Amino acid sequence: MEIFLSDQYETLWTAISSIMGVIATTLAIFALLYSMRTYRKTMQIVHYGEIDKMYFEILKEALAKPHLVQKNSERSAEQEVEYDIYAFIIWNFLESIYDRCMLDHDLQKTWFPIIQAERKIHLSWIQENENRAKFKVEFLSFIDEGKFEVA
Repeated sequence: MEIFLSDQYETLWTAISSIMGVIATTLAIFALLYSMRTYRKTMQIVHYGEIDKMYFEILKEALAKPHLVQKNSERSAEQEVEYDIYAFIIWNFLESIYDRCMLDHDLQKTWFPIIQAERKIHLSWIQENENRAKFKVEFLSFIDEGKFEVA
């Protein structure tokens, strides 16, 4: 029983507990980093799902009222008001997409072609001075340049 009371035994257990503390701390840091990465990926998936759902709802409106997506079509006064509102919704949505794409380059692969497609349909609307005032200068420059290549 003397072995359990010796200074060497006490020193050994102090060293082991110190090493285990370092290992536990290291594992906790790795677990935290992994959790943060997993959370970030989960949020990207959730945000992508939300964006996709919003765009689907916008497209359903265009499906119900084709005059909203026909370029240079003859519209009645009521249809022109509907188009003006629809174009504002589209451009507002695209500006939100642009903001997210600048932070997440993976989104660019999916959404830049959609921005380009919507730009072809609604470019004349956003080129009107009264409409340009509703958007950020950076977004307008991006749209005016028309460079939608993914970096």
